[in-house]
Amino acid sequence: MPETVDDFMRRFGGGGTVDDEEAVRFHERFISTRPEDRHFDNRAYHEAATEYLGKLPDDQFHDAARNAVAQVPPQEKAGLLGGLLSALSGSASNARASTDAGGLAGIASMLGLSSTDPNKMSEDDAARVMNYARKENPDALRQTVQEKPWFVKALGNPVVIGALTVAAAKLLSNQRKSA
Repeated sequence: MPETVDDFMRRFGGGGTVDDEEAVRFHERFISTRPEDRHFDNRAYHEAATEYLGKLPDDQFHDAARNAVAQVPPQEKAGLLGGLLSALSGSASNARASTDAGGLAGIASMLGLSSTDPNKMSEDDAARVMNYARKENPDALRQTVQEKPWFVKALGNPVVIGALTVAAAKLLSNQRKSA
């Protein structure tokens, strides 16, 4: 099992190949709050994951988000969507100087949602909300990635590997700047 950030950098920053199990282990280390994982920069990983998600083609993101929501427990889904909807309705209401309910209703209408209740949303509704958030309010998605790191893992190993690759590039760039 890779033990250090240097091991991570050799694997991801050096063009090596990484298998799914190794990617999951690195993901777990980056989201960990354990003292032995303090050298794995949580913030850089969250930013990298958000950046990677922002670059995914719509259809790939939609499929990954739909699958992620399908496999998480209902309370996790509700928490994820509730937080995103709250952030989105707040930004919509601020932009339009309307009420939160008006902002959320407007977003629901625009996206064609069957419900704005996170407990009643279909997987497609959830994916549409997440896709809208990643495009229109990346800060809301970054906050979601930070507060609910299981979300990136639930999106699947290709997304985890993509996020880790972006994180390695960021960390390499930071190393070069400070050298």
